[in-house]
Amino acid sequence: MVGETVTDSRIGGEKAFELFRQVLVKATVPIDHPRHLAFVPAAPTRAAILFDLVTSASSIHGAYWMEGAGGIFCENEAMKWLVSLTGMPEPAFGVFTSGGTAANLSAIVTAREKWRRDPKNINQKGLLITSIGAHSSIKAMAKVIDADVLLVESEDAMTQQALGRFYGNLSTTEQERVFAIVGTGGTTNAGIIDDLDGIADFCITHKIWFHVDAAYGGGALASKTVRHLFKGIEKADSVTIDPHKWLFSPYDCGAVIYKNPEEAKEAHAQEGSYLEIFKDEGAFGFNPSDYQIQLTEGLGVFHYGFLWRHTGLKNMNGPWNRGYNWPKWLGSSLRKTH
Repeated sequence: MVGETVTDSRIGGEKAFELFRQVLVKATVPIDHPRHLAFVPAAPTRAAILFDLVTSASSIHGAYWMEGAGGIFCENEAMKWLVSLTGMPEPAFGVFTSGGTAANLSAIVTAREKWRRDPKNINQKGLLITSIGAHSSIKAMAKVIDADVLLVESEDAMTQQALGRFYGNLSTTEQERVFAIVGTGGTTNAGIIDDLDGIADFCITHKIWFHVDAAYGGGALASKTVRHLFKGIEKADSVTIDPHKWLFSPYDCGAVIYKNPEEAKEAHAQEGSYLEIFKDEGAFGFNPSDYQIQLTEGLGVFHYGFLWRHTGLKNMNGPWNRGYNWPKWLGSSLRKTH
């Protein structure tokens, strides 16, 4: 039905769009499809989708302040609000990424590089601990940075007590290799939130980096109804949140927040003769690429700042609470049928 789509001869814009509308999009399961219920949701607003088109058409590079100051300023305003949701103290701040995997990887690389600043760890292979309910990206990114992962068995949330027992059973050498512990702020399968407060205290006591992967559930921080379930997230060294899951942004929009952004900058800031101009005194400003693994970065999340300016935060409490109440209603209805 489609045939070859890249050929020497052109088919024109109208024909290409007709092909998309009549054939290609029908072979997908978009967010508004009745069968999308089984997939990870996104709920972009019309305003966010519209401005996503505007920013894409503008083709502004958002890695460095010199090129994208206006857009980066808008992104930073949205980031201030995200940071406020976590309750993390100053100078906590972060940057937007392509999604949770990139955000998690950026945070874990920062943790590993901080650990390796201790001379005794320079040639050591790092080890991170998380629960069996952690997102698949945690294990995947450990492969990328050549680190080992140990999983804490848990039927429900990973608790401070379970983590303590697990850590206590490690050898002294293994304990010295632990550079990060990852807690989950909403598992993908069941929305389970780990004992973030207890795990944070454990990490503080043992001087281990604490990362919270709240990519899936972090949007609930905006709802007063369930904010208390995330107690302890404010003590984290880094946090991942995906606005494209529960904060009404189109794909792709992730975010990573650091308790101390300078630690991320030490790990991620890139050098090259072609980048020297961005260090010029006249180019002084906030450069998002200094705080994550990506260098090339469009203003793909500029729409996020526009979304909140258009809608207003006070008008979103209803949608947030409905997002929380609908699964409860569904679960209750299913139980009644049995």
